[in-house]
Amino acid sequence: MPTKTPIKKNYQMLLEWYQYRAGENAGSLKKLLKLLSKLDRNAEGTAAYDKDIDDLESLKFIYETGIRNFESQVDKYRTMIEEL
Repeated sequence: MPTKTPIKKNYQMLLEWYQYRAGENAGSLKKLLKLLSKLDRNAEGTAAYDKDIDDLESLKFIYETGIRNFESQVDKYRTMIEEL
């Protein structure tokens, strides 16, 4: 019967990767939210500036979604490791 040790080790490495990515995205989101809170939305800017603001707002949702996805992967791999 094959040993489960190699797959457990792989699961652990994947768990650590997803934890790392969730943490990195959380840090980036925190910095982005701080930036967005400081920007004066009433300031007149170029079309490029306005587009950049819209892009940052979209990025906020991308980070939030990414964090949820990474956290879901963390939960999945924790469960898989516990079941071995």
